[in-house]
Amino acid sequence: MSKSFIGKLIALGFKLGLVLAVIFAILCAYYYVVISSSSLDAEQKWKTPAVVYSRPLELTVEQKITFDQLEHELTLLKYRKVSNPANPGEYGTSRNKDHMVIIRRPFNFSYGPEESRPIHIVFKNSRISSISDAATGENIDIIQLDPVLLERLSSSGEEDRLLISIDDVPQKLIDTLIYVEDRDFYSHHGISIKGILRAIFVNIRAGRKVQGGSTISQQLVKNYFLSSNKTLDRKVRELFMSIIVDARYEKSQILEMYLNEIYLGHSNKDIYGFGLASYFYFGIPVSELDWHQVALLVGMVKGPSQYDPRRHPEAALKRRNLVLSLMKQAGKLTDKQYEYYVAKPLGIVDKDKNFSIIKVPGYISILKDELKKKLGDDYLDSNGLVIFTSLDPQVQLAANTAVKEELGRLNAKRTKKLESAVVVSNWRTGDILAVVGSSDPQFQGMNRVTKARRQVGSLVKPAAYLTAFSNGWHLGSMVHDAPVTVKMRNGQNWSPKNFSGTYSGWIPLYQGFAKSLNVPMVRVGMNVGVQKVVDTIHRLGIEQEIDAVPSTLLGSFALTPIEVNQMYATIATEGAYRQLSAIRVVRRGSDIIYDRESQADKVQVLDPRDAYLTIYGMTNVTSFGTARSLKKYNAVIAGKTGTSNDGIDSWFSGFDNDELVTVWVGNDDNTKTNLTGATGALPVYDRFLSIRGVHSLVTAIPEGIADAYFSLEGADSYIMDPETCTDVSRFVLLPVREDMINEEEVRYCNTEKESDDRMGDFIRSLF
Repeated sequence: MSKSFIGKLIALGFKLGLVLAVIFAILCAYYYVVISSSSLDAEQKWKTPAVVYSRPLELTVEQKITFDQLEHELTLLKYRKVSNPANPGEYGTSRNKDHMVIIRRPFNFSYGPEESRPIHIVFKNSRISSISDAATGENIDIIQLDPVLLERLSSSGEEDRLLISIDDVPQKLIDTLIYVEDRDFYSHHGISIKGILRAIFVNIRAGRKVQGGSTISQQLVKNYFLSSNKTLDRKVRELFMSIIVDARYEKSQILEMYLNEIYLGHSNKDIYGFGLASYFYFGIPVSELDWHQVALLVGMVKGPSQYDPRRHPEAALKRRNLVLSLMKQAGKLTDKQYEYYVAKPLGIVDKDKNFSIIKVPGYISILKDELKKKLGDDYLDSNGLVIFTSLDPQVQLAANTAVKEELGRLNAKRTKKLESAVVVSNWRTGDILAVVGSSDPQFQGMNRVTKARRQVGSLVKPAAYLTAFSNGWHLGSMVHDAPVTVKMRNGQNWSPKNFSGTYSGWIPLYQGFAKSLNVPMVRVGMNVGVQKVVDTIHRLGIEQEIDAVPSTLLGSFALTPIEVNQMYATIATEGAYRQLSAIRVVRRGSDIIYDRESQADKVQVLDPRDAYLTIYGMTNVTSFGTARSLKKYNAVIAGKTGTSNDGIDSWFSGFDNDELVTVWVGNDDNTKTNLTGATGALPVYDRFLSIRGVHSLVTAIPEGIADAYFSLEGADSYIMDPETCTDVSRFVLLPVREDMINEEEVRYCNTEKESDDRMGDFIRSLF
């Protein structure tokens, strides 16, 4: 071979090499631009669902909460009970239930992030007597537990993932993932020749493909930038881009993106990333995964469908244990630890309870409607929304249980199944605490709390009596309970009747109120004027039009349960209106885009004195009226039963010192139920109280209210002088508005008492 030929060959090789080098450089430059323009930034890459949280449980010294109630909250949050709590998400208790140590999880609350903290809580007489830092002993006045993750809201076409930072990921997960998927991750430059050769050797020895040679960088590029088509062109691009990605980004950035990108199963939507998978399969944040849980998730990377623990538990268990054996081989687990973890069950949570022990479709329905009103129809176009709600998980569970048990009892002997709706609010703050939109609390369809507008029946009576109190009537006013006929605008006569069909003659107003008598209500309402009653209903928070006709006084118009709850909330706050709300704070990143506390506060829409007298009348309903079955709780509760015409709708609305509950029971097709408010809705409320407990109602007595003795003799109501009327056998002590009573109305039974000075002294002492 001549030297000239060799020289030409070398020159040709040099030229070809130069051309290939140029092509390689051009491709590298091209893919560098492609990758740089598609930054490995999770927030730029994905439009993630909005995350919805419940309220955080706030703990304070002297707070009235039992040991069992707090432990129940920890169960809802999926804290793990251990003998010696040391890690976030763990807690321990004393045998006699007076001490508890909680390692609170770190959490980014609505007001900002807080680190994990060990807290020591001491209980005494169903109260928290002290809170301290379990590590330092420092006293803590107030501290919040992390809220329950309830839901993710997204547009229909989006993937489902919960973004995590590499700082959130336990080292055991990183070690396992790298050892199983890419042992040379920290030493290779995007592709691993050693890994490819090792995979080829393993596959030849097994006679089939059992191991891949792709690095984590290659898997990320394939999922992040490329299609799943298995072509030579795609593979070449994958190799180039993997090299560029490894050169362009830190290993920690690549790993974080991979942890968020990888496909790990399917629910209603595909499950992407270890952050969401941790909740989906185990119900806990990724930071709290234990070795056996890590092994299962990492093992699923190879085949999420093949190793789905719900559909193929045996294959999943075998794969998990194989990964555990690899970690023992890697020296990350001792023989004893390995034996401990392979003996554990898969421990997969119920598919419907992966984010919370409860599903709250009714509440989420209300939340979505409110978000649209507050943030606009396109609120989900905003990426990274975090929504903090006022939902109280314990209240929701109590409402769910009450509905399921009582509707189950009522439906036991019925061919047509009754439906129900319940809404619970904190009447002091206007927070919506719980919503049940169906007799099946998990039902995803129609939310009857907002969609079922039904005749309210006697639930309107507190509003009507409140109107009367502002127009000269008082609780001791005498009303004639006898047949009455009202001429309508169209010339026809209307003759309402009491539910019992009987009449009692002259009775004081408070008795007609407590026993929900129709005829006394009509007489009082017609005296005041129906239009004034309608005006009061509107001031209580009802926006829809209501006809000012006599039958309105008996609740012939229709409202939804949420509207009824709003009306009663305004009464409970003694006439201060604040719109009920499910939202507390909405945050995007570190920016607060909505804060309910910054919105308009309560507006006084009614005289507090009239509202107070109405509340007093409602406490009579539960002590000796139509809801007297609640008397067993030995507590002050304000409430009102309601029954619509022909027993179609059964209602109850009531409140103690904390929570206002509205219950509706009926048929969707508006047919008869043969139930009254006392036999249908009231038992649901009763069961709710038996679970939640009752905090006796304490209301502030407005200025201008005083107590007075009223005679119950005859048709005339008069205020008695208790010192001179010793021979009167029937009387009652009632609150009254001072400006509704004058000196001349006081009856002195002893006629010798005529001194104007003594009369003035009595009036002054009375008020």
